Amino acid sequence: MSDLLTRAADFIRLPNSPNAKPDVLPGGEGLRCTVTGKRYPLRGGILHLLDAPPNLTKAQQSLDSPIMAWFYDRFRGFLTKRVGVPPFREEVEMTQAALGIAPGDAVLDLACGHGNFTVEWSKLAGPNGLVIGLDISETMLRRAVTRVNKAGLKNVLLVRGDALNLPFRRGSLMKLNCSGGFHQMPDLPRAIAELARVAGPGASLTTATFARISNDPQEARKRKIEARYNNTLRFIPLDELQRLLETAGFTDCTHHIPGGWFGYVSAQRT
Repeated sequence: MSDLLTRAADFIRLPNSPNAKPDVLPGGEGLRCTVTGKRYPLRGGILHLLDAPPNLTKAQQSLDSPIMAWFYDRFRGFLTKRVGVPPFREEVEMTQAALGIAPGDAVLDLACGHGNFTVEWSKLAGPNGLVIGLDISETMLRRAVTRVNKAGLKNVLLVRGDALNLPFRRGSLMKLNCSGGFHQMPDLPRAIAELARVAGPGASLTTATFARISNDPQEARKRKIEARYNNTLRFIPLDELQRLLETAGFTDCTHHIPGGWFGYVSAQRT
């Protein structure tokens, strides 16, 4: 893990020290802030970069439950098929067509959950690449650890962190993906602004999210689901999402919603 942390340290900036590269602790036990001296442990395959316990929304709390995390991991394909999401392999190929991960790339997989996309990006980035999977849920990250270890991957670092305060150096990342996270974030404009901050000029961004369109035929059902979760799980209007991305400095935004429920968006950082 020492080599992996050493590579990742070039990109990581610890909470409250945005301009200081962290030190790698002996034996790859974690990172140390060179400003405050605080240590951030690598424990159970997860680098813990939260300074305080997170304030999870209702939707985030549901996926942080071990039972729900297991259920989502086990039955994601079945559930997503019911709402018109393409098969996983097709999702990967469609996303990669816009993201364009190449061998040696450094990739951020935001809201990586149980790591299904993280593993795919790792294979594309190759042994000289680096994939950082970040999620706020330790329960989901534990499942990602199992998936990464089972695949025998050595180029993946799993991080417990906050999408609203990304622990990365400004302009350092060129490939950014967030599959299935935007609809759960309590402050989406801030999350997008953080992605724009850490994205380098010309960086590619892809995202998939529960979405709605104008004159949406499923609007009534989507409103019922939002009400059930007190609007902490949203169906993001795709035209609104495009405006947020453009305001943050992304261009060439494209989007589509193939099955009526899940929208796919890609953009480039100017």
